[in-house]
Amino acid sequence: MKRVLSVFLGVLLLAAPSFAQAAKAGKMDKMDKPAASKTLSAAGKVSAVTADSVTVKGKDGEWTFAVDKGTTVVAAGGSHKMAALNADKKPTMVTEFVKSGDDVTVKYHDMGATKHAATISVHSAAKK
Repeated sequence: MKRVLSVFLGVLLLAAPSFAQAAKAGKMDKMDKPAASKTLSAAGKVSAVTADSVTVKGKDGEWTFAVDKGTTVVAAGGSHKMAALNADKKPTMVTEFVKSGDDVTVKYHDMGATKHAATISVHSAAKK
């Protein structure tokens, strides 16, 4: 139960900036929005992670996903780490939550030349 609550709080804390940003965007008419692309999914082990990308190697190949402030990361202990970073007034980077060797599932949008990671769920952390 504590783990489920921790994950839920982590998702809530990570998604809060997205909700605030959407509220700031105003009351945009549905006709003004670009057509939403289909959400795709990929799973595997993280082979590389930087501040603006995550590379995942799965059964069917290797993919590099673009990461930005709109990307949500779901990881065990994420809410505590996010609170600590906010308390220290440090920026939140994907490298704080995702490490090479982690088992992940990435929900993404194919933007043509790039794949944009919408959500990265860390299932098990890399063994140290």
